[in-house]
Amino acid sequence: MRKSILFMLLVIILLGLFGCSGTTKTEKMIVKYDIELAMVRKASDINQRYRAPVADTMDVVRYAYEDDLFRGIWSATEAGWNLTLYNKSEQTLTVDWDEAQYLDVDRIGRGVLVSGTKYADRNKPQTPTVIPRRGNVSESLFSKDHVYQSATGVWAKRPLFPVEFSEAQRYKNKNFSLIVPFTVDGLTAQYEFVFNIKDVRQVASSSNPWQLYLLDRTLGVNF
Repeated sequence: MRKSILFMLLVIILLGLFGCSGTTKTEKMIVKYDIELAMVRKASDINQRYRAPVADTMDVVRYAYEDDLFRGIWSATEAGWNLTLYNKSEQTLTVDWDEAQYLDVDRIGRGVLVSGTKYADRNKPQTPTVIPRRGNVSESLFSKDHVYQSATGVWAKRPLFPVEFSEAQRYKNKNFSLIVPFTVDGLTAQYEFVFNIKDVRQVASSSNPWQLYLLDRTLGVNF
């Protein structure tokens, strides 16, 4: 019991230290990754590459890819991917996220979590995304291997890439991919979406979105 009380006191103290910038409104520098969707490959024609144009620049830069089957609009950060899919076909389009894969900068494959899956259920079967003909859906995606249980007991996620600027700079111009299977009328086609880290920079912010991760790292949580 005494150890538990001491541990909770330590957590409270560290939370106060990490959160002090929010109460004083002091801005600190945090790392941001500028990531583009560089190309899309079909598994059936690996030599064919499609340059993805910029779709818009409202809040974040997004990139679009389109063929006869679907149109997809993507944005990617160190916090994962946001995706809007438009089914252009006259058949139902299905994406089985348990068959999707994230290939990191070292080409190591990792499972993919979709927004409707609880972090604690990351190893359980996920509900496929089903898009009716001419319909659309928006999803958020993340890496299964970057979800963990915090020292505070809650489930959280850690960034896909380092959040220290000295380490992050080494990731500039590196590529990573998402391999996603699309199924229509019983036929499945795999697409590889290749992302490129165009730049790594520091920006001023009054808060850090990875505050809990940094706290857990200080506490020695095993990731």
